[in-house]
Amino acid sequence: MNRSDFKQMLKRYIAGTASDSEKVMIDHWYELLYNDNIRSLNEEELAIVEQEIWQEIEQDNTFKHSTTIQEKTPVRNLFIRWVAAAAMLAGLIFGIRAILPAHNDTTAYQEGKKEKGLIEAVNTNGQSRKVLLPDGSTVTLQPLARLAYPNQFSSDKREVYLEGEAFFQVTKNPAKPFLVHSGNLLTQVLGTSFTIKPDKISNKITVAVKTGKVAVFEDNNQVKLNTDQLKNNGAIITPNQKVIYDAGSRNFITSLVENPEPVIIESKTPVTPSSFSFNDANLATVLDAISKVYEIDIMVENELIYHCLFTGNLSQQTLYEKLDLICQSTGHQYEIKGTKILIKGKGCQ
Repeated sequence: MNRSDFKQMLKRYIAGTASDSEKVMIDHWYELLYNDNIRSLNEEELAIVEQEIWQEIEQDNTFKHSTTIQEKTPVRNLFIRWVAAAAMLAGLIFGIRAILPAHNDTTAYQEGKKEKGLIEAVNTNGQSRKVLLPDGSTVTLQPLARLAYPNQFSSDKREVYLEGEAFFQVTKNPAKPFLVHSGNLLTQVLGTSFTIKPDKISNKITVAVKTGKVAVFEDNNQVKLNTDQLKNNGAIITPNQKVIYDAGSRNFITSLVENPEPVIIESKTPVTPSSFSFNDANLATVLDAISKVYEIDIMVENELIYHCLFTGNLSQQTLYEKLDLICQSTGHQYEIKGTKILIKGKGCQ
């Protein structure tokens, strides 16, 4: 077996096209080394593992002259050879563990899938994949993401397990909260759209809301929480807000998303170009219009700022471009303070 064969075998395993003998061999070998599941690795991490392991395999004569793995190779013999390699690579475990993040989401995901006999949807393509859930909700899985869900939701809740990045559009049902388990994080909603994006390198998970309201907190089934932590655990975020959960420090940090968008709600009057066309309008009117459309609180440090006048068309600009033009025109500055925006300056008489 040469390095190309080895690399292709790992790729087949991740894509779900490996032979039965290859699957058995890789599962046993990887679990022996890392007590983890190789399917939780992304492409970058897989490349690191492949490079480090192959360097060790290449130094072992057992593998130097091995031929390409064939279906007819007995599983037992293959496994014995890989166990020998595992023993040889024991000293490498700690080095690789240091550069790879902890896969807590795999624990939650695998436990949920195994214990509850859930359906599994896996995106092995290079493009996003949409999954329709029993209640009509949809989940758009990004490449290498996977979702586990029941054939029918229970009478009191809708519960799914996520590994990787996905965008959720949840059907409204106040009587049945929608719960997403992802790593140590539990996201709860009644009906909304939001994105969950884990970063295995930094061991952080970001939840960003597009519409509705989301409660994000640590999953008591994955991490132990004392009485105070149960009371004060997590954060609530609304449209154009995000929360970053650091699994290492167990902290939640809320802020605005990178590119806030107008919030589209059925009951609202549609946003048109004229909505942001102003002629000698005071900033109280201008900022209020922007705040309502983006559902973001915009504050001023000086009430006199509201008296300043603005003329211009802001229909084509992003939120931050709108604020830049307003501040340049009126001689002010703005700062992002968590999930709010603060306008600073002297104001006008």
